[in-house]
Amino acid sequence: MRSIVLGLLVMAAAGCAAARNTPGQELGWERWGACNHFSTIMLERIDLDGRLVVAAWEVDQERFAACVREAADDQIRRGAAPVPQAVVLVKNYGCQGGAM
Repeated sequence: MRSIVLGLLVMAAAGCAAARNTPGQELGWERWGACNHFSTIMLERIDLDGRLVVAAWEVDQERFAACVREAADDQIRRGAAPVPQAVVLVKNYGCQGGAM
């Protein structure tokens, strides 16, 4: 019984050590860091491909999306990222959001 419990603990520790961000998520975190200065924007998640999914009030959604696109363009210029498909999904409070 001890060996089973010990084996499960070792497997759990190895799984946690291997759980790292994808390269896309790392780029997403960089974009979030560059644009995390809007008080009406709240990060929900960063998808595996690096897309930021945020909840927002309409007042800042366009400026935030422009900031994220600019940060993504900078990553492309530096050669850190390929051309992104969609870099941000904004969900409006009280409305249906869409990819921007």
